[in-house]
Amino acid sequence: MLEWTICTKCGKVLDNSKASCPDCGMKTDKLDMSALKGHLSNVTFLVRTLDIELIRDYCPKISALDTGIDVIVLDDLFRYFSFLGLGDGVVTDNELSFINELLDSSYTRDDIMNLSGEKADGLPESFECLHELDMFAQNFDMTGVKSCSELFESYRFLGKFFITVDGQLDEDVLDKYTDFIDDLRDNLGDYLLEDDGTTVQIPKPVEEAERHSLDEYLDELNRLIGLEDVKRDVNSLINLVRIRKLRQERGIAQPPMSLHLVFSGNPGTGKTTVARLLSKIYHEIGLLSKGHLIETDRSGLVGGYVGQTAIKTREVIDTALGGILFIDEAYSLASTSENDYGREAIDTILKAMEDNRDDFIVIVAGYPALMDRFLHSNPGLESRFNKFIYFDDYTAEELYDIFMLLCGDANLSLDGPADDYARQYFEKMYEHKSSNFANGRAVRNFFEEVITAQANRLAPKENITDDELNTLTYEDFLVEE
Repeated sequence: MLEWTICTKCGKVLDNSKASCPDCGMKTDKLDMSALKGHLSNVTFLVRTLDIELIRDYCPKISALDTGIDVIVLDDLFRYFSFLGLGDGVVTDNELSFINELLDSSYTRDDIMNLSGEKADGLPESFECLHELDMFAQNFDMTGVKSCSELFESYRFLGKFFITVDGQLDEDVLDKYTDFIDDLRDNLGDYLLEDDGTTVQIPKPVEEAERHSLDEYLDELNRLIGLEDVKRDVNSLINLVRIRKLRQERGIAQPPMSLHLVFSGNPGTGKTTVARLLSKIYHEIGLLSKGHLIETDRSGLVGGYVGQTAIKTREVIDTALGGILFIDEAYSLASTSENDYGREAIDTILKAMEDNRDDFIVIVAGYPALMDRFLHSNPGLESRFNKFIYFDDYTAEELYDIFMLLCGDANLSLDGPADDYARQYFEKMYEHKSSNFANGRAVRNFFEEVITAQANRLAPKENITDDELNTLTYEDFLVEE
């Protein structure tokens, strides 16, 4: 029986004789093919149960297939494993058994050897089909469907177990695996979707032409609407870091300092925007080598069974090294359930913070009360996160300013009655705000409703003037009445 020994903390695949991990000292657990088959089954469930007739008019590529999408997925996985298996020129019994048991197939060694052993150009057909399915789901607000992303994660996850199926890891095979995954990620591009249907942001090196000066980034920070206390705190932090960097360059001793941060406040208060600017500013100061921001949450870190979470979390951390890892709603990792793997993610993050203290910063964010409980859930969190920045709700005037900024970006202006209505609307919005008020997000949602109302008003007309296209009227704001 094929079986792997996994560290329950760091997720490393170990020799089967190990009872504890030689790297972190934590206990190990066993993982067999049933767990991998369960993982693949979850990925292929949707395409195995898909009603082709339902989507025929929306997904022409899928509708034109003479076989099921699940067959295409499994065929492409066979070619992927074969490519890895031929990396050292030898297809072992364990590799063949892995393929046939996972894919429920009966391939022979000759079937693999007859392949070229070279990676085909472009995307596997299965990803093209699943992208079509994802777009269909997105158009109908089925934001939970992200087939391409799930299949990509399967390629990464299952590939790691395949290349260690013989209990040893050939460096050439590891290089082929890494190159394959990197190329696949690059080719997928916008095909990768987050849980909310938005595109996964794959970090890329900052090109010289895209960089701005430190003063330009600081000016951008200080020009943000509202957030006066936040800007004061962030500017003080930047000044502190600049002086520490100067002392370090001159060989002057200084006490250690944690630069990891807690951003607390309601949604839509600019936490992510400030974090992104901070990553660029720290890069210009010389504190971070890349200066990019990786955004994630519980779904991007936590897996479904022991060992998977540590692997998943480390992969996210690897993409964030040299920049800032921004964890939204971080308190969701601190579940009290014994069967929850959030604590495994926390332990992995804490270790990475210690191992990469000179070129890696973590910012955790969320509601104030829940963030306080999160930090007290683990002594390691309390010791590493000792700087807090609170993002207050926007005032009525600031909400209006945000709305006008959105209008300006869209080349829209308000006539007199519309401007009066907008000011009154945001005063009422602020007065009746809830404890989890959405702030900037609420403004953006309202803006989108208003421009939709304008479109509905203008569409039936003929000979629409430029002035009409660029002006919002009182009528456009009556979206909730």
